[in-house]
Amino acid sequence: MKLTENLYAYIWKGSDNNCNSYLFANILSDKKHILVDPGHIITPYLGEPAFEILVKEIEKDGLRIEDIGLILLTHAHEDHVESAWKFKERSGALIALHKDEVSLNQMFGGGKIDLQLEEGELKLSKPLIDKVEILKTPGHSSGEISIYWPAKKALAVGDVVFFRSTGRVDLPGGSAEMLKKSIERLSTLDVQYLLCGHAYGHPGVFQDKEAIRQNFEFIKEEFWF
Repeated sequence: MKLTENLYAYIWKGSDNNCNSYLFANILSDKKHILVDPGHIITPYLGEPAFEILVKEIEKDGLRIEDIGLILLTHAHEDHVESAWKFKERSGALIALHKDEVSLNQMFGGGKIDLQLEEGELKLSKPLIDKVEILKTPGHSSGEISIYWPAKKALAVGDVVFFRSTGRVDLPGGSAEMLKKSIERLSTLDVQYLLCGHAYGHPGVFQDKEAIRQNFEFIKEEFWF
């Protein structure tokens, strides 16, 4: 689903657990794309073909899997990363994860990480066409990141924030106090498109600044703030 020029959202509509995925088109210097959180290959309980569904949705938008040049993973949980290596097989894309999340990826049996990320502007061997910022936003996981595309005012938050809710903090590396600080930080950004990691009670894609502000305010009032 196209949100605006070169920004696409793929909302998980299945019955089993899987994440939303996002694509930043033509943003790499060779006009290739960034794919954020490609999700499961096959969902764990109902066996839904999540990888095949995402491939078809991307191709329906007129985009080629072979033109994905980078896969950004917000964190290492399997429902966000499992199919990354399948996409790499098709496209040759690099797979990137925050350096503090690499050990968790290994614990879950994930594949090789090509690029270990740090806080700050995303730097590759060739400059990006547009600036992309990596924000370390721990709490749900110790090395989770959010991804900010300032030119589009688009913010992909993984499992930090959902519709009127937040990511859980009882998994390895979770911390309620860190999550609170991460949410406070994200709430100060200029965001037109808030891209959440799951469609929990809502598609997980906000396209209105006021709705985004209200969602952050609700979370602050109802949770720890």
